Amino acid sequence: MNLEKQKAFIVHVLYYTILLALVYIVIKYILPLLMPFVIGAILAISFRRLIDMIKAKTRIKRAFVAIFILLVFYGIIGFFVFLIGFKIVNSIGDLFSRLPSLYKDSLLPALQESVDQIKNHFPGLEEPLDDFMNNISKSIISFLTNASSTIALTITGIAGQLPSILIKLIFTIVSSFFFTIDYYKIADFLSRQLSGERYEMLLKLKNKTFGTIGRFLRAYGAIIIITCIELSLGFRIIGIGHPLLIGFLVAVIDIMPILGTGAVLLPWSAIGFITGDIKIGLGMLILYIIITAVRQTIEPKIVGQQIGLHPIVTLLLMFIGAQLMGVLGLLLLPVLATLLLQLNSDGTISILKK
Repeated sequence: MNLEKQKAFIVHVLYYTILLALVYIVIKYILPLLMPFVIGAILAISFRRLIDMIKAKTRIKRAFVAIFILLVFYGIIGFFVFLIGFKIVNSIGDLFSRLPSLYKDSLLPALQESVDQIKNHFPGLEEPLDDFMNNISKSIISFLTNASSTIALTITGIAGQLPSILIKLIFTIVSSFFFTIDYYKIADFLSRQLSGERYEMLLKLKNKTFGTIGRFLRAYGAIIIITCIELSLGFRIIGIGHPLLIGFLVAVIDIMPILGTGAVLLPWSAIGFITGDIKIGLGMLILYIIITAVRQTIEPKIVGQQIGLHPIVTLLLMFIGAQLMGVLGLLLLPVLATLLLQLNSDGTISILKK
């Protein structure tokens, strides 16, 4: 009997290992490959009720309503992408154009004054201090040269990827129009290919998936609001203009795992120290530490409460997902775990004991 149980255990372990490996392959390789069509299908499902409602009230043909809704949607997205991109490019260009003058007018005089005071008190240190100033100047010039080269290489790399990005964007837009216009035709075709039970299960899975994603988005919406409030208060105390607007923009950047608030606050702090504005430099550094500590504390708890997972489980899944699949895994693994738990709880699948 024990041997049979051991065999059954090994079979179950192998089954779930193969299943997890297949899920990993699909998410890691197949999903990115089909992402334009996945996004198109998601947009079609997302706008279905709105399109149906407008069609019912206006009695305009569904295809025309779908085209209008998507045009408005892409118009809004395009406007904000252009606006934010324009602001970022201008800010980076302005920063690098000001760096030489900041060094010449602020940092160099402050360093020279400090060195002169030390020379007055310790005349024997004149030669080492002069060497120190020369080395500092060379280091700063080298830094500015390397930074400019890095930015030029980054821009060149992005420009090299533009054809691929444009192709993906075109396929995403075109597929979203096809999926949205022919939503019911596609849904009817798929339903005919599946048996009643499989179709019901697929429908249930779709509803649960969108419900989970909705709760996930609400969780991160709450995190953005909390971070925005913290940043706005911090910016107001430090004396930054338009604290609410800047706080909101930085809070949105903070959600992006690759960037985070450090991409904004740490360079801002460094510039403050370089220019001699200790209030800005120290204030931004303290604000960054507070925001990071609060974010790391509340994120697993808020996300876990929304999607029904314990905070430590959420934190573990986010970490593993980020290690395996980057940003996509960070967001996707907790959602998949929630879906499995919901399907397990309603008896659709049997993984965990109730």
